[in-house]
Amino acid sequence: MLTFMVIEHSEFAKFLAYSSILLSDVIAYIYTLLKIFRILCFSKITLDQLPLVNPYKWPLSFFRVVTQPYFRVWQKLLPSLKFGKVSYDVSTILGLEALSCFISLSVHLRAASFTYAQNILATVSN
Repeated sequence: MLTFMVIEHSEFAKFLAYSSILLSDVIAYIYTLLKIFRILCFSKITLDQLPLVNPYKWPLSFFRVVTQPYFRVWQKLLPSLKFGKVSYDVSTILGLEALSCFISLSVHLRAASFTYAQNILATVSN
């Protein structure tokens, strides 16, 4: 009876380890998508600063259309700063920093998931 419970515990531990590895793969895909989205955000901000480029025409409007909902959320959270007659939109900087934090968080979560799977498999093999 005791041998059956050890085998059952071992199989469940292996299941947890493999699930953790699968989770780390999903986090890796999320990391890649976040990096691509960050490139799109930087491209949108760069195109907005160039005076001779029309960011509303088709090939360049893609950046604006894809990133506008994300930046709109940050604009609602942090409205523009007003200095007399001039206002400055700080929400784009905050949005980019939050995106960098999400990317960093995904790296740490993936590493933690791998470490968890490694610890489980080490205890099962002993």
